[in-house]
Amino acid sequence: MSRERQLKKQEEIRNKILNIAKKIITEKGVEHLSIRKITNELDYSPGIIYHYFKDKNEIIETLAKDGYMKILSAISKTKRDVNDPLMEIKSIFQAYINAVLDYPEEYKAFMLSNDPNIIEKTTVLEKGISKRSKTMSLLTEIIQRGIDEGQFQDNDAELTAQIVWSSAFGLVIRLIIENKIGNDQKEKLIQKHFEILFNGLLKKEGGSV
Repeated sequence: MSRERQLKKQEEIRNKILNIAKKIITEKGVEHLSIRKITNELDYSPGIIYHYFKDKNEIIETLAKDGYMKILSAISKTKRDVNDPLMEIKSIFQAYINAVLDYPEEYKAFMLSNDPNIIEKTTVLEKGISKRSKTMSLLTEIIQRGIDEGQFQDNDAELTAQIVWSSAFGLVIRLIIENKIGNDQKEKLIQKHFEILFNGLLKKEGGSV
């Protein structure tokens, strides 16, 4: 077997392991993932799994990182507007919501997990998070710009970013759980969320969105 074919085969096996792990997590939760369950699903020996991943935690961390990168990629494609921080935040959260709703069960399983390894990757509420999270750094920077330009209320930018994110997270989780609501109602909820959220950001003399 050529080196190229060998690498391709290894990549296929690695992806099979990750896909089965993802299936178990979305169906049963992060806490129910185990090497044994993966081997049972794939009919592989544990040795094959350990050839690609050090342990279960490395599999979980890989999947969490992949999910984060999907969201980050969607956000990075949004149009930056240095003259209108309000609309920039709206574009970011619209991209965030759309990205999350593309893989809802996977997102819910990770974001509602109390596994320490997952929490370490998904935390947004600790002080100073904007210094190590690209998403929170971007959101904090935009809010600070709005404050500096006199458009937003003069509050702690990082703390405000955390509250804004938490509010959007709550809506997203409910949209995932209540997945039978129609698209029209879903869109109304998202737009009303933006309206109420942004009116809370603006200075009083700034009026309504």
